[in-house]
Amino acid sequence: MAYQIQKLNRFIANNPALADIPFGIVRGRSITPREALAMLQRGEAVSEVVAAMSSAGMDPIEQDWALVEDYYRRLLQLPGPRPKIYTFGQPEMTIENALAHVIAKDAKGQELLRSYQALTREMARRMK
Repeated sequence: MAYQIQKLNRFIANNPALADIPFGIVRGRSITPREALAMLQRGEAVSEVVAAMSSAGMDPIEQDWALVEDYYRRLLQLPGPRPKIYTFGQPEMTIENALAHVIAKDAKGQELLRSYQALTREMARRMK
């Protein structure tokens, strides 16, 4: 467990922009690296957190859909002006639009999912 705490501390210090992005599901809810670190420090759900860290970036598709949906829901809760999402050859998209596409699992939602999967794979690579 101390090794996972050290890895998460290093990951958060080196990748602060990724510290609050959901990467796994523990006890039915998505967790971010920062939340995983806090859980390990409290000794809470240690085996589940370690398992989520080990399988990050290799999740079943249903879990990836839940993670990307939670990601956009978390973005909607942040204060301040919201960023726009830009894709090549497409008009800009709001966070609300992105969430709607993810919930609908339509073509744009699948594109957003693939992008999120690439992000979580990169996070997993950096966590190792």
